[in-house]
Amino acid sequence: MKKSLLLCLSLLFALFPACAGGTDASGSGTAQTESGETMNITLTIGAKTFRATLEENETARAFAALFPLTLDMSELNGNEYYKYLDTSLPSKNANPKTIRAGDIKLYGTNCLVIFYKSFSTSYRYTALGAISDTAGLLDALKSSGGKVTLAIEE
Repeated sequence: MKKSLLLCLSLLFALFPACAGGTDASGSGTAQTESGETMNITLTIGAKTFRATLEENETARAFAALFPLTLDMSELNGNEYYKYLDTSLPSKNANPKTIRAGDIKLYGTNCLVIFYKSFSTSYRYTALGAISDTAGLLDALKSSGGKVTLAIEE
């Protein structure tokens, strides 16, 4: 009985690697490619390029499958740019309590949000990733009129 249970669990983890990964209630962790490398992306905003790392969750993988992606995003609340996607993504919304500048999140199932300021929140999001260096992010977003191109880093 024990051997068959172990065999079943081994097969489950082999067929569904996401089951073996440690993620919290928000589904966060660092995304990996099929070769096990961290999934890095670039955001080209105007003349500036920002590097981000995607989370290791089903939502981030579905999001990356849409790349390359160019969006005309809109400013909201003096702390974020957002765009409703044409496609709904799987989500595991959770309250992060704190948003950090550079966070990339999904609100609901199809609203992409890029935050350029840090603040406390009571809203629920699914974590997609984070920009590693946000210096110049707001200026780039403003000068580009919110036009953002996302691509998997080569």
